[in-house]
Amino acid sequence: MAMTFAELVGRIAEIGVDFRASRDHNEVVVAVPTQHYIDPHDGEKSMLLHVMLQEEGRMLRICVPEVYAVGEFAHKGAMCEAMLAANWRVRVASYVLDESDGEVRVVCDVPLEDGVVSSAQMSRMLTLVAWTVDQFDPVIRKAGADGAVDFREIDERVRQESPEPRRRKSRSRRERRELADLIKAAGGVEGLRKLLEEHGL
Repeated sequence: MAMTFAELVGRIAEIGVDFRASRDHNEVVVAVPTQHYIDPHDGEKSMLLHVMLQEEGRMLRICVPEVYAVGEFAHKGAMCEAMLAANWRVRVASYVLDESDGEVRVVCDVPLEDGVVSSAQMSRMLTLVAWTVDQFDPVIRKAGADGAVDFREIDERVRQESPEPRRRKSRSRRERRELADLIKAAGGVEGLRKLLEEHGL
């Protein structure tokens, strides 16, 4: 039995994120704050992740549409090289290019067949897709603007933040919702970080 739309909405609701469900379009749109990436439509530091079931619930897709339009950049070849290099560095998400109009999307496709995803799996996929768009944005924009493909800064930052795999105690549903509410009230992850720094935490 394939995953149903109601199950999809339920899994995302369990995570405790802001979302909007549309049964007509068979998708859920999740709003995520960002550190670097600026939404080209409203100029805000945020992105919209579209989560949809395809093939009658046998395939799950998470997609950030219209991340870039390569036609707006002077160095398209370097930009595409940077996106391919980013794909090599991540596990779940991929940059894809629609050569007909130059639209770049970041997507994550998961075959479900007769299974469903858990809320923990959904949370991780959403996190990794959003992280990919946000963290690689400065490198990809620079490559498109001046032709320089340079991952040294982000590679070093990732090494410093994750020198070895870390195991985290899983949180309860209530704890996840409380954490999501706290992050939202603080104005996003950056707001929460600044708040903690101000109190010496």
